[in-house]
Amino acid sequence: MKRQYIYIVTIVLLAATVVLLVGSLSRETIEEPGSVLRVESFGAGGNDQQDDSSAIQAAIDYSYENEHLPVQLLGKTYILKRGLRLKEGVMLEMGVATKLLVEGNFNVLEVEGKTSITNGTIEITTPEFRGTAIYVSGKEQVWTTNRINIENVTLYNSSGTNRGKGIFFNAESSGEFISFVNVSGVNVSGFHSAVLLEATPPEGGEDYNFINGNRFVNMTLDDCIVCIQINSGVTIPNEVSGNMFDNLQVQLTERTDKAVILSGSNNIVEGMVWDIAFMKDSQALVDLTKDSSENLLKLNLTKDRVADEGRGNRVSALEE
Repeated sequence: MKRQYIYIVTIVLLAATVVLLVGSLSRETIEEPGSVLRVESFGAGGNDQQDDSSAIQAAIDYSYENEHLPVQLLGKTYILKRGLRLKEGVMLEMGVATKLLVEGNFNVLEVEGKTSITNGTIEITTPEFRGTAIYVSGKEQVWTTNRINIENVTLYNSSGTNRGKGIFFNAESSGEFISFVNVSGVNVSGFHSAVLLEATPPEGGEDYNFINGNRFVNMTLDDCIVCIQINSGVTIPNEVSGNMFDNLQVQLTERTDKAVILSGSNNIVEGMVWDIAFMKDSQALVDLTKDSSENLLKLNLTKDRVADEGRGNRVSALEE
């Protein structure tokens, strides 16, 4: 009886050891040396014309549920036929030659707080696209302690339709807000709206929402119908204020309608606008709406290219 007991204990210990070894090996096959996650470990092939959406989302989910290791997509072209959700605390690291080819109509990356996106290209390839390449909801209540960083990414609608949005920050309900996001070195080309910040009145008129204090630096906005658009009231209950667009390069084409449409207050837009000759002589390229106040624009445009219906806005314009 004693010998039988020893055998049973030995078998149990061996089984437990095997389980631990399998778990360890499984983790080692997923996690690359240097503590990163490669999406290939979750089934993404890349360069094979197959849908990689599920595999990339699985890598993001694994990172979120474990140690928030960076998720890497390096040097390949990945197909997306549905959107991805970048969960809190996850870093998405793409190589400079990495492409996400988007086939369909959806938000490509919906971004939660405490996340970052670096490098790579998100390319829209289908005409039916009406979504957003990078979408942030005010439901995330983004603040200094859970801010978002987006750096050196190219957003490109190559379908020729100029539809959809490149970057969209959206606050709809009471208590929603997005503040202190850093967007740097991002190129946006071929969309309807390159950058759209929108705060709509909360239902019932209670409380407030806002999109304030975000930074958009060293960006190129090319061949979009509207390059920068801010939709809001002058102030609360729906406010978009104190956002900074600095060191911009804005490339107009014959498809461009407006360089800037601006509501809200105390926003700053500074940069260079190219190929104004594409536009009709009488066409205003900047609209400061009746809900704009105390905004500052420093662009190489003459005053006749600016329509100002707001109050206290300051426009540094060229002499005619």
